[in-house]
Amino acid sequence: MPAFGFELLREVLIPDLLGQDFPQMLYWAGKGLARKYPVTSLDELANFFAAAGWGDLVLLHKKKNEMEFELSGELISNRFKKVNECTFQLEAGFIAEQLQMMNNQITETYEQVKKRANKVVFTVKWDHKDVLEEVTLGKRSKR
Repeated sequence: MPAFGFELLREVLIPDLLGQDFPQMLYWAGKGLARKYPVTSLDELANFFAAAGWGDLVLLHKKKNEMEFELSGELISNRFKKVNECTFQLEAGFIAEQLQMMNNQITETYEQVKKRANKVVFTVKWDHKDVLEEVTLGKRSKR
């Protein structure tokens, strides 16, 4: 898909359809995409970003309860040039869900747009105490 077509959908059509809440909805849409296209490693995650045309995703550092990724590339630079304010919540939600499935812990991702540097930094955080509970299909929860 040409970058222009992608940008028409991403920066014009989707915000028009979803209204002012589109960044939050994109975050949840990214989580949904992650469940449909699961990866099992950080290398696979970076490969998915490249294949989807989302840019070059690189792990900057990893701590006990946090990771930081950088997203850059030609499409990112072009988005910054053409759009005054753009969001990367789709990508943030996708990263959050992928790492949540890998770590089995509630995970959130925050974006920091670095427009002058033509990149986005994603900070991914989780708490080792927030372990996901397994849900057995067909059985009611204990609540």
